[in-house]
Amino acid sequence: MSPSAPLKKMIEDETANIGRIYIRVGSTEVDLSGSAREVNDSWLKLREQDTWASALSKIRLARQDAIDAATQTAIESGIPERGSAFRRLIENCGIYKTGDVILAAIHYLRSVEKEDDTPPRDIKKLIENSGRWSESELQKWNLSLYINRMLEDTVSRGKPALLVYPASKEKNRYVVLTDAGRDHLERLSS
Repeated sequence: MSPSAPLKKMIEDETANIGRIYIRVGSTEVDLSGSAREVNDSWLKLREQDTWASALSKIRLARQDAIDAATQTAIESGIPERGSAFRRLIENCGIYKTGDVILAAIHYLRSVEKEDDTPPRDIKKLIENSGRWSESELQKWNLSLYINRMLEDTVSRGKPALLVYPASKEKNRYVVLTDAGRDHLERLSS
């Protein structure tokens, strides 16, 4: 026997407004269910409790511990960390001029590490991690000036720009290599 149309509609309306949140962090389990309003109210109350802040803190600590353990394992197993991998790249390609090193670092971060947003301080950190230049040597490098020159000055000197801004992102942290920039690095490495 099938339920009547009004009863079926009432059941559908009630099940459409049921909500559920289920979270498990370690041995702590949160299971909230009921009407959407009840779940929302319970969720707001739960977030105000110290146990929720404690659970989030545990997640952050566990995440950092996992990152640290993975880094240590990679180092112990001989997998190069990014600085030494970048150093091998520039040494194998014979790249030592400041502008060329900066261009290679941008290329490395974009192509190898697939980064979209690399502020000059991140580029400088990669170069520093290579161990080829000391922090005091790198303090003298004005990365923004070099980047701006690779964006503009090469055009005014009759050479194609080595870097370009992607569409609607006109900040040095978003620059990408042009075909001329990639060709320039390739010529250096041959």
